[in-house]
Amino acid sequence: MRILAIDSSLSSGSVAAADGERIVEVPMAPAKAHARRIAAALAEASLSLGWPVAAAELMAVIHGPGSFTGLRVGVSTAKAIAWACGAALVGVSGFDTIALAAGGTSPLHLAFDAGRGDVVAAVLRPHPAAVAGWVREDAGLMPGSAWIASLPPGARVGGPALLVEGRNESLASRSDLVVLPQEQWSPTAGGVAVLARLLATAGHTVRPEGLQPEYARPSYAEENAPRTSR
Repeated sequence: MRILAIDSSLSSGSVAAADGERIVEVPMAPAKAHARRIAAALAEASLSLGWPVAAAELMAVIHGPGSFTGLRVGVSTAKAIAWACGAALVGVSGFDTIALAAGGTSPLHLAFDAGRGDVVAAVLRPHPAAVAGWVREDAGLMPGSAWIASLPPGARVGGPALLVEGRNESLASRSDLVVLPQEQWSPTAGGVAVLARLLATAGHTVRPEGLQPEYARPSYAEENAPRTSR
């Protein structure tokens, strides 16, 4: 199956092309360049495997959590290619992508940065009957300090929220936690491709009009919009 995958949820975004066991990943950093870089990066990745973007059979994209602009760029690009090429489409969670790559037999406590000192958190538990081997319990939006305080002793902890200055240092006070290696904190487009193949094989595809970004919180504009009385 020829797969194109997009992770534009973070500033260090990437795309990947996968064909059988071969996976080629192309970086897209910085975040402000995602919209300009994404088409060329997808073409570079697919051509390195010997086929054009138009030959993709499956489009995959992280639809959340992540930055507003990054998620919009990634999701809209994936939908456009799926529409134009007739490719199947899969939206995946950044949480699930990290968990699949990290593996293990104990729960994972993961968090993405949501700005303003907050995180969006989830607990992923191994489950052999699940398509990707994990089931996710969303904990929602909360202050980063509250998330750290809520972690049970012995918890395996990770996620890109730990990359925020000061937050990883805050974890140092919790010597009872098991922190994942830093290279496993963030999702990758290659990981998106691996997860998407599993989901598509199990029939978990979506029509382009049915895929929307899943933000951690309302945008500033939405929060500050005047409320209308009924």
